[in-house]
Amino acid sequence: MITGDPAQLRQVLVNLVTNAAEAAGSQAGTIRISTGLLRADAAYLSRAYGDGDLPEGTYAYLEVADNGQGMDAATLAHLFDPFFSTKGNGRGLGLAATLGIVRRHRGGLLVESEPGRGTTVRALFPCAGPSPAAAPPPARAAATEDPAARTWRGSGTILVVDDEEVVRQVTSTMLRLLGFSVLLASDGVEGVALFARHHAEIAAVLLDLAMPHMTGDQAFDEIQRIRPDACVILSSGYTERDAMSRFAGKGLAGFLQKPYELQALAAKLREVLSRSPARERPADAS
Repeated sequence: MITGDPAQLRQVLVNLVTNAAEAAGSQAGTIRISTGLLRADAAYLSRAYGDGDLPEGTYAYLEVADNGQGMDAATLAHLFDPFFSTKGNGRGLGLAATLGIVRRHRGGLLVESEPGRGTTVRALFPCAGPSPAAAPPPARAAATEDPAARTWRGSGTILVVDDEEVVRQVTSTMLRLLGFSVLLASDGVEGVALFARHHAEIAAVLLDLAMPHMTGDQAFDEIQRIRPDACVILSSGYTERDAMSRFAGKGLAGFLQKPYELQALAAKLREVLSRSPARERPADAS
């Protein structure tokens, strides 16, 4: 755990990824985003851009690496100067702003780059409270140890509406393992059309929030017009509080935080479908 402002930390990620994407130029490139923990000593921290001497200790890091054009020593020397940019006039505030945010979080930035070999930027944030290794497991981890949750199987059809293909495919695989048939839609418009054609057989809808053409909340309204008792689970990378604020009082069946694993998906479906006995026909029911 770290102490930080979520909006500012998101901005750090956006700035670093934007710079990495620009480093590729018109060529195809790869950006690798990773997080982790490290124990940093004084020698390591002396290489970091930060606000004074950073104390030795355990740091969480966010690292963005690219295989773009890289930077020479002269460019690196001005990397965090306001308005300095290799991409033209009127730009260059991204990394300066990033360093400012990291400093306000009592952290530092490390940069490694060579011409033709890409750039790696690692943002360090001091850990708050006890070591994560000593922290108790999350409540949802304990829930997955419920034997019934591990063996539960359902039946019927689940409609998955999500604009990310990898999410649709992985979720489809998990749902089939749980005993469901699956319908897939790549956006809200397609999702509403599929629901209109198959609403009688659909046990539940897994609905993304941020999608092109028709957002999740707009698709939800259309689905409810077709069948007011539709069981819709919102699935989003947003926090539950932020995502659910759009659905207050609308009868949403539940929320599933992305990314999720098989047991979390099974537990949520078991929970929401149990409220509608007529629509749940679990395979292990007697």
